[in-house]
Amino acid sequence: MCYNINMKCERCNKTDRQIKVGKTKSGSQRYQCKYCGKKYTPNPKIRSYSEEIRKQAIKLYMEGNSGRAVGRILGISKNTCVIWVKKYAKTIKEKKSQNERVEVIELDELLGS
Repeated sequence: MCYNINMKCERCNKTDRQIKVGKTKSGSQRYQCKYCGKKYTPNPKIRSYSEEIRKQAIKLYMEGNSGRAVGRILGISKNTCVIWVKKYAKTIKEKKSQNERVEVIELDELLGS
């Protein structure tokens, strides 16, 4: 068994007896501590999305699409969509609790016809 002495376990902080146990879908190396059994990814590769994609995902979700449907439409993970929606809801809640003005306007595209 090949041990990697450069990695440090996130749970028990041991630096020896860390072994490679595969890779994530994005290509990040996974490790496992042989002392406590914890599996971890020390430096995950995080995909960054534009602000436009985030806004579009929130808009699609607010229009009644499920997180899974938004993910399919935009080519993102359903979990990513849900995380963005939760963060958006949290910012609105914080603004509301600080008595900041929160303005929500919803228009139907067919009104002008």
